Amino acid sequence: MGETTIGPRTRIEGSVTGRDVLVVEGEIRGTVTMDAPIRIEREGRLEAEVAGPEVAIGGTVQGHVVGLKKVEILPGARMIGDVRTPRILISDGAVFRGRVDMDVGEG
Repeated sequence: MGETTIGPRTRIEGSVTGRDVLVVEGEIRGTVTMDAPIRIEREGRLEAEVAGPEVAIGGTVQGHVVGLKKVEILPGARMIGDVRTPRILISDGAVFRGRVDMDVGEG
């Protein structure tokens, strides 16, 4: 499994899909659907519907997030929207406004 980085000076509008780990340092507006972990770095900004096996938010996300295994909202992160995942970690110092649905069925 490789890694794809969206750099800090890059802005994407539309759909991002793939099988590599996605590291976001720039901005994405649209949808992000990955078959590998997604990491939003401190500089990263998403206005998007986000789905992947694991989602780690260190920057700003506005939209809905689905983590098939887990979602982490890291210190200093801002998450505005709903989260659907069986496991969630909201770190001290993170901002979260939305709802959490932990009833994600396997199968």
